This record gives sequence, C-alpha cells and structure tokens, in this order.
Amino acid sequence: MMPRFSKIIIIAAVLVLAGVVYLIFSNPFAKEPPSPDTTLTKPPPRESVSPPEPPAPDFEEKVTDFMQVVANVSASGESQEVTLVFTEAEVNDQAAKILTQVEIPEDIPLEINSVSIDLQPENNLLTEAETTILGLGVTLKAGSQVSIRDGKPEVTITDVSFGSIPLPGVVKDKIVAFITQKTDDLLVQLTEATLGADGIDLEFKEVNTQEDKVTITVLIKKAA
Repeated sequence: MMPRFSKIIIIAAVLVLAGVVYLIFSNPFAKEPPSPDTTLTKPPPRESVSPPEPPAPDFEEKVTDFMQVVANVSASGESQEVTLVFTEAEVNDQAAKILTQVEIPEDIPLEINSVSIDLQPENNLLTEAETTILGLGVTLKAGSQVSIRDGKPEVTITDVSFGSIPLPGVVKDKIVAFITQKTDDLLVQLTEATLGADGIDLEFKEVNTQEDKVTITVLIKKAA
C-alpha cells in the first residue's frame, strides 16, 4: 500500500506548489513597476477583488484526510466518526481504475470495455457496462441496492439485464454468478482491511445515495 500513498503525497505536493505559484503571480507587488515619473500622483484605488473560492477536495485528498484520522485513532485509541461524500464523477473515475484490475476467469466469455455507475435515491445503483460476450457487443445493466448490516456494507444485486441480444442461459448464469461473487469479494476486502494501521475496525453507520453523490458515515475505532 505504501507506493499508492507515496503517490498521493507527491500529488499533494504538486498542488501546494501550484498554489504558491498562483499566489506569486496574482500578487500585485509582483507586477512590473510603473514607468518613472517626476510628478507625484496618487495612484487610483484598486478595485477590491474577492479571493477565489477554494476548490472542493478531490478524491485523493479525501483519502489522505481519512487515512490521517485512521492514524490518529490508531495512536490515541479514541474512536472517531467520519463522513465521506463522493460525487458520481469520482465514483465513476474510481470504477474505471478498478476495471483495469478486474481479472475474469477464462471459462467466463465476458470482456468489459467500459463501465458507468448511476447513483440513484434510496441507496439504489444502476451499473451499465459495454461488454463483449461470445464475440457480440452487449450492454449489460445491473441494478443493486446498498444497505448496512451489523456495521458492514451489504450490496444486493436486484436485477441483471443483457439487452435484446439472445444469449444461452448457461452463459447468463455464469456471468450473474461472477458479478455477485466479485461484489462479495470486494466487500470482504473492504470490511477486513485495516488500511495500514493494525487493530483498526470500521463500523459503517450510514450509506446514503442521491442523484449525484453518495454519503458514507464510518466510525473508526480500535478493534475489540
């Protein structure tokens, strides 16, 4: 895990550097001085300019902040509740990255070319993937619902559609089983991970999806 978070630190450093450069070049005293003039005149008043609004933290910054809380809990032993908000764009960006790491068994004739996740109210998600199945282009849609059971997230596949392309039932069954198993595997990895800090437990308190974002509240605490 260290290489990934080393990369996050580098990205943060670049952002800080960019901010310093912005301040230098937006500083009025960094402008070229006016031409010499023997007549003393009062300079015209400068128009007040409101400072630009700070950008919202991006995904990497949110992860960095979350990891800092984990480190604090690990050091102090005091539990802390954190609320994370991810936009639909961030969810899809991470989904595209995860897609490149998904390994599909050879006996499943499925190739995933792209994926899009549509966040919907009441903790519903619609995942639409452009796939190739048995050499045919198929738009695969999977509906799912997110909930919490015993402090851990649970994802239930509610519907899988293969569009109008006729496919053998055995192929459909294999693909549905693969999607379900891969979802369970990801949840196990999520709930069992200690995030690099020994003895840390994550208790999920709330998951709430809306049209354009998902809000997740987690209690970070020492493992019992």
